[in-house]
Amino acid sequence: MSRDRSALRNRLEFWLYRLARGIVGMLSPAASARLGSFVGSVFYPVARRRKAIIDFNLELAFPEMPAAQRRDLAREVSRHFGRVALDAIRIQRLSPEALRTEVSIEGEEHLRKAIDGGKGFFLLSAHLGSWEVAALMGGLLIPDGMSVIHRPLDNPMLDNELEKLRATFGNRALGKSNISREILGEIRRGGAVGILIDQRPRGVDFEAPFFGHPAKTHPVLARFVRKTGVPVVPIFGYWDGPARYTVTFGEPVDPATLGEEELEDGPLTARFMAITEAAIRRAPEQWLWYHDRWRPLREAADRDR
Repeated sequence: MSRDRSALRNRLEFWLYRLARGIVGMLSPAASARLGSFVGSVFYPVARRRKAIIDFNLELAFPEMPAAQRRDLAREVSRHFGRVALDAIRIQRLSPEALRTEVSIEGEEHLRKAIDGGKGFFLLSAHLGSWEVAALMGGLLIPDGMSVIHRPLDNPMLDNELEKLRATFGNRALGKSNISREILGEIRRGGAVGILIDQRPRGVDFEAPFFGHPAKTHPVLARFVRKTGVPVVPIFGYWDGPARYTVTFGEPVDPATLGEEELEDGPLTARFMAITEAAIRRAPEQWLWYHDRWRPLREAADRDR
C-alpha cells in the first residue's frame, strides 16, 4: 500500500510539473519571472517554518544590517526562488545554442587555464542564483563536458527529466553508486567534476567558518584535491533578469602552490567556503537561505528563548 501511494505521488508530481511546463511555455520570460515573483511573495509569509529559518540565517549572517532591510532581503530571496523555479522549467525548452545567447561569461580565462593544464580539475559551486545554468554552461564550455555530483531526486520521473536536460548540454550525473571511484576515474581521465559544498551534510561533524560562524561542512573536496593534486575552479551563475544570466569563473585554487598545512582539511575547506561566501555577498538575495545551514545554532537559540 505504501509503495502504491508513493508511486501515485510520483505520478501526481510529474503531471503537475508537466502542467507547469506547459503554462511556462506559453509565457514570455518576463511574464514567467513576474509569475514566479508572485508565487515567491505568497510563499514567504505562508511557509512559517521556512520563514523562521531564513529570518534566523539572515540575522546570523548580517547582524549589522537593519532589521527592516533584512526583512526586505528575505522577501526578495523568496521572490528570487519563485522566479528561478519557473525559469528552470523554461530553460528545459532551450537548445544549447539558445541558452548561449542569454549568458554572459566572466573569467573564462580561468577555466581555459585549468583545461589547458590537461590533468583534470574540480569546479566549486553553490546553490546560488541559477546554479543549473552555471552547470549547463560548464558542460558547453568544457570540451568533453563535465560530471556533476548529484543526489538523485526523490521522484525518479522528475530525476529522469533533469538527467536528460544535463545530457543535452554535455553533462553527466554522478552519485548513484561507487561515487568516489567515479570521481577519481573522471579526474584521472582529465575530466572535470562539479561539486557543491554549501549545504549542511548529514552525519558529518566537521565544521568550517561561513559568514563568521561555524557551519558543518563536508571536507570531501579538500580530500579529493589532496589525493589528486588537481586545481579547483570556482563557478557561479547569477540571474540578471528575464532570460539573462552571468556565469563567472574564478581564479583556480592550485594545490601545487599551497603548503602542507594549507592542504589540510580545515584550512583548505575554509578557503573554499570563503570563496563561496564572497560569491554569495555579490548577490545575497540569490542564495538558498531557506536551507537550515546553521541548524545547531538555530536550535540552541530556540531553546534559549
